[in-house]
Amino acid sequence: MSDEGFVIDHVILGVVDIDAASERLREEHGLGSVPGSMHLGGTSNRIVPLGPECFLELLGIEDTSKDDGRWLEATLRGEDRVLWWCLGVRDLDDTAARRGLPIRVGQARNADSDTLTFRSAGMPQYPLPFFLELIEEPERRHRIQAERYAAAGHACAPTGFTWVEVGDHQPVLEGWLGPDHGLPVRYAPGTGPGIHACGIATSDGEIALR
Repeated sequence: MSDEGFVIDHVILGVVDIDAASERLREEHGLGSVPGSMHLGGTSNRIVPLGPECFLELLGIEDTSKDDGRWLEATLRGEDRVLWWCLGVRDLDDTAARRGLPIRVGQARNADSDTLTFRSAGMPQYPLPFFLELIEEPERRHRIQAERYAAAGHACAPTGFTWVEVGDHQPVLEGWLGPDHGLPVRYAPGTGPGIHACGIATSDGEIALR
């Protein structure tokens, strides 16, 4: 296990039509979602809360005249897919310093004006996972996540991620995270770099998203 305390904070599912994708997740898997935070770069999002420490983020194309929306459209090429992942860490200053990464501060505000302040590192290194640390007290995040979980109205009681699948860059990923990262990673040769799928544990069995 890595001494950096890696955990899967969230997985990002890129979608062409965010409303259609959220309905499909509910109909096919029993996963509900809630509105996410405001985005200014041409994307929108919804949150599928999976427990107090993790969530699935639906990232949708909103405005292709803006940089992020244009990038997402070009990356998805008309198909929804698991796109990226984010790791929570014990000490972001240490994690960033080991990799020579700058740290950025941001805020996520939901529809009820609840705001979470976070710091991140490594986002420009896509499709490698980036790193996140909340500035807020853990109890506050747990409260917000519990409220989101209840509001989502899941039909399957999800409890978190069971695995992630990545493609042809095992040496690169292990160089990025260290060989003893302790994360439930599966490798799928021939599928290209980056994350391609994830597993979610629920009361009705495991869900695999691709």
